[in-house]
This record gives sequence, C-alpha cells and structure tokens, in this order.
Amino acid sequence: MQTITVSELQRNLGLYLEKVKDGDEIIVEDENEVIARILPFETEEQRLVAGGLMSLPKKELTEDFWESAAPEICQEKIIEAIRSERDED
Repeated sequence: MQTITVSELQRNLGLYLEKVKDGDEIIVEDENEVIARILPFETEEQRLVAGGLMSLPKKELTEDFWESAAPEICQEKIIEAIRSERDED
C-alpha cells in the first residue's frame, strides 16, 4: 500500500494504475486528508474463490461437452442429494 497526493496521482496516473493492476493499493490524500483508496478490480468470481465459496475449474470444457446427452437421474435421487447437502431429514 502506498500513500500519494492528488497532484502526484495526476502527474503519474499511468504509473499508479499499473501498480493497481499488479495488485497494489493506493491511498490518495488531499491536504493530509485521505480522500480515496484505489484498489484492483475484483470480479464476483474472484471474490467467491477468495472466500472459499467457489473453486475454479481444473480444465476448460471441450466443445463436444455441450453436445453430450445429460445423464438420466431420477428425481428422488436429486432430492436426496440436495437434502443431504442441506442436512435436512
């Protein structure tokens, strides 16, 4: 994290945006008062992964994946799986 003034940000905007792209956080001050914080953009996907709520795929799906038939699973099995995930009896 780096703290800079508004005038420094104006003079070197490109430099500081590159730092943010690389993951740095920039604090902007105006007359010794913090007025802004510039952070790298985080997608919803990145937020979920960071929070442990989602994992990224290990490999890309092939085009023929979408052409394959869906497996046939009876509704009772689906309901059973959902209830066991939710710890419902």
